[in-house]
Amino acid sequence: MTIRPSLLAALPLALLAAVAGDAAADRRAFTHTYEYLTIADGETELQLYSDQRRTTFGDDAVETFGLRLELGHGITERWEVALRHGFEQTSGPAVTDVVRLHLTDVELRTRYRFADRGDGPLDLAVQARAAKLFGDSVYVLEGEVILARDLGLATIAVQPIVRVAVGSDVVGTDVELGWAAGVTYEASAAWKLGAETWGWVVDELDVVEASAGPAVSWQPTSRLWVTVTAGVGLDDDTDRLDVRGIVGLAL
Repeated sequence: MTIRPSLLAALPLALLAAVAGDAAADRRAFTHTYEYLTIADGETELQLYSDQRRTTFGDDAVETFGLRLELGHGITERWEVALRHGFEQTSGPAVTDVVRLHLTDVELRTRYRFADRGDGPLDLAVQARAAKLFGDSVYVLEGEVILARDLGLATIAVQPIVRVAVGSDVVGTDVELGWAAGVTYEASAAWKLGAETWGWVVDELDVVEASAGPAVSWQPTSRLWVTVTAGVGLDDDTDRLDVRGIVGLAL
């Protein structure tokens, strides 16, 4: 799938429109781990994901660029839904030809939190995803539990994940267990500094893919935030470098 220049030219207009609004964005301190928050009732937020991954640090590395566009809306004060489109491009010596930027999947996500933040010893929320892979009869279903706790200016979040793939192009039952977890500290009103880890246990629990790295979040205004995580692979089955940035804009 080719991104037309007219679409790229429209992006700055969308950014200006978002910044000009009066709504407040729901800031994220991590790029893989979700915290205990949802988009406010009646508010809409655009999130732009940018991923850069390398299989190794050498010249023979396969490099992957990922782009995700997500539009989320608050249905109630505790319930949000979001629609995400994913794109990807790959290149490297092991790839016979550059795989141009193309649509990979479309995902519907919903999240619900059970109480106000800090009402109990642990803040609890649940999240579900359903994605359709483009060009294949593969549907990915995912369930997540979000556990968070504020400790003064610090926040700890843990997120166990279960994922299953179904469809006529899936052989057998492909079940994966995963996790994401992080800790962040509010250094100032604009900056949060922390670290997170994420990964998957696959192939009937025989293979673990794990990454970890620092996470930095910057919120220059109430309507705009930017968060970046620079992760490194902790085992031989994981990409050596995994950098993700997210820009959040309240519309």
